[in-house]
Amino acid sequence: MKNTQKQILDGRELRGGGNARLLIDGVPFLNFSGCNYLALTDKLELRSAAQNVLNDGAGFSRYLVDAYGGYDPYFKAVEEEAATFFGTEAAVYLPSGYLIGAAGFAAAEPDYDVVLLDENAHWCLVDAAKLTCKPLRYFAHRSAESLRAEIDTLSSGQRPLVVTDGAFATTGALPPLDEYADLLERVDGRLLVDESHSGGVVGETGRGSVQHFGVEHIAHVGVTLSKAFCGQGAVYVGSEAEVSRAVASKPVRGSNSGTPLSASVCAAALKLVRKNPGLCEGIRESANYLRNKLRALGLAVPETPAPIVSFSHAGFSEMRNIQEHLFYEGMYVLHSNYIASGPGGVIRLSIFADHSVEDLDRVTAAIGAALP
Repeated sequence: MKNTQKQILDGRELRGGGNARLLIDGVPFLNFSGCNYLALTDKLELRSAAQNVLNDGAGFSRYLVDAYGGYDPYFKAVEEEAATFFGTEAAVYLPSGYLIGAAGFAAAEPDYDVVLLDENAHWCLVDAAKLTCKPLRYFAHRSAESLRAEIDTLSSGQRPLVVTDGAFATTGALPPLDEYADLLERVDGRLLVDESHSGGVVGETGRGSVQHFGVEHIAHVGVTLSKAFCGQGAVYVGSEAEVSRAVASKPVRGSNSGTPLSASVCAAALKLVRKNPGLCEGIRESANYLRNKLRALGLAVPETPAPIVSFSHAGFSEMRNIQEHLFYEGMYVLHSNYIASGPGGVIRLSIFADHSVEDLDRVTAAIGAALP
């Protein structure tokens, strides 16, 4: 599927959408699209954080970067909150999750000699890997065996950096990081994990797949704050030395850090999730409920602790018909053509913290009625 493929939303106005409800051309829809998994958009803590910045008279962009001395209290707050949330010494706030790759490779620079990249890794990791000037090899998607084969070809003393998403956007599938870690320990290797779709919702306290698999000790980690945390921007978290290298990298130093408003909202979101760990467990229960309901219809739904429920069924036309049937029943789901979706695409449903059991039963019934 090409990006030029006609979409059901072409020409339609969207409002809301940060949770289970979405307005399309002013009509309310039950929403299963987007990535604001924890549905924090309407939380008073985030709204107040944004309003306080406006009331404080702060500008709409950061005045100066750290390299010139001084600090902005809003950016300092989000970096401190991120370090606390992820249990690291330090963090740097980034204007976009697309800079996770650049920050991560810069932070890891002394730790590796060759990049081993999942073939379906996010574009930000692929693009950044190509700029490292170090050897780059690919291994088969989520395959420890393929990774082992690549490691076995390394020269003596050559240290690999294994680079992967923490949860893959299209299916929500997690890479077997524990198996990767076992392979890396014998060659002094490290991980670089983009936790964009797993941060806040995977792991006991939401620290992502590295926490879920118990491999935080060998992982460089970046997390977008525009998905589960419902903010804008991203963070790279790590030791003081690692974060200093990330901050000094050309892509990070050469880009504006974003807005004080976004930084303040993200700090509030991180604090809210940290103080309410039950949010993670509740959304996992909802996602598992929907998976089991769809499997009862005969659909092959991948298992994952991420709040993403996806399936493929027949070909492109059949998948598009399912999406259209749900749309005309007042529900919006993605017929995704994103990374690794295949020629027919994937029906992808995001589960939000404010989805009710009735919402999940309703979409299950509609999908069942639409199956050929």
